[in-house]
Amino acid sequence: MKSFAALLSAVVAVVPFVAADFIPAGSAAHFFSSQNSSLVFAPSAAAPGADLVAALAGDGSSSDITALFPTAGTGVPGQIVYGDFCISANGVVPESSSQVLYVAECDPEDAAQIWTVNESPATVSNADGNCISLGRPARGVSVVLDVCNDVLLPHQIWNPQVVA
Repeated sequence: MKSFAALLSAVVAVVPFVAADFIPAGSAAHFFSSQNSSLVFAPSAAAPGADLVAALAGDGSSSDITALFPTAGTGVPGQIVYGDFCISANGVVPESSSQVLYVAECDPEDAAQIWTVNESPATVSNADGNCISLGRPARGVSVVLDVCNDVLLPHQIWNPQVVA
């Protein structure tokens, strides 16, 4: 029985780092960093041009700026929305990595606002193979777009959890 309890404890300890099976289209989610499980990516303010930063997760209420809505759900390219704003990059062009991300007025025709929430590994990427990345796990640090690769993967894992 002791070994079962030890196994259960080990599984419970890992649970916060396991990505949700899927985020249904239009469901609010917090995207927790694998570098620091208390941090999520979120706009620094609910205003156009606000940088995407690492922040503490909010309460899931309608005013929670950290609760983001992937419009297409997991595995399908779409926008990631907060209110009238969408996560955006400076442009979807080859080698457009290492740029600070920000929020802009949503425009479904803007390729710079199209993201795929991937289930395995649990990354958020654009059409150019760039991933949303955290440089170091500190609240308020800018979240950037960087090339998706194995070396940077620990900084690119975001464990999305549906906001209840």
